[in-house]
Amino acid sequence: MKNIILIGLLLASTLAYSQTSFIKYNEEDILINGVTTTVANSQLKGDIKQIKKSWLKFVKVNLDQKMSEKDDVLSATEVVINQITDKRGDLLVYIYNKDNDVLLNVAYKLGYDVFLNSEKYPEEFKKLQSYLEYFTYNYYNDYLPSYIKNKKKSLKVLTKENRKAEKNVKKSNKCISKFDRKNAKYTKRINKLIEKGDTASEKLVKYKAKIADYDKKKEYYQELLKVSSEIITTLSPKIEATKEEINSANLTLIEVRSKVKSFTK
Repeated sequence: MKNIILIGLLLASTLAYSQTSFIKYNEEDILINGVTTTVANSQLKGDIKQIKKSWLKFVKVNLDQKMSEKDDVLSATEVVINQITDKRGDLLVYIYNKDNDVLLNVAYKLGYDVFLNSEKYPEEFKKLQSYLEYFTYNYYNDYLPSYIKNKKKSLKVLTKENRKAEKNVKKSNKCISKFDRKNAKYTKRINKLIEKGDTASEKLVKYKAKIADYDKKKEYYQELLKVSSEIITTLSPKIEATKEEINSANLTLIEVRSKVKSFTK
């Protein structure tokens, strides 16, 4: 029974882990300069220029290749990358922004319109994906600590503004209720004076002035309540999203560091 429970907990942990990890890989056919190209890709957080710089450094260090750039495509032509395949070909990389992230697409061209893919070249394509994964682990190992730090700063600012708005909502509701009670009290006194026929007394003028003053103050707090409520409505999903991003980044960093160690062993 204990083993069943343990397996269940491990499965639940794995599912939660995979759902929140930043690491996303895929194989797909995309157009690169008008040519249908099979790529292994990874969707990454960060700045596109920094990711491009990191990739070029990675290729230089790990594949001993220097890539050139033309029409937004990085390439190393007529090369043999033994870590991927013994077949000579062109290493192509196309990087672009997608859904607030950066999509890094890597292809290995064997000949005219012939690219490594999982169907015809399963072993070689797996090695291509493996190197893309290794880059992702190294990139996130460097990038995520500062990302998490900045997100925590943003969360602190958002939380502070949200708490301020919540206090204003609480204060506004309290003041509005108080002014309603005051106005009800003075309205009652005015009605009694009117019932007595005392329509020109100083008390009547005084009570009406107080009601007008409370109405003016009430309008201020009603506007403050409206603005503060709108702020909370806007900030609440941002706070939750930022918390999720921090959680995902932390989980990804744990995954990355364990994978980097396994690659370097």
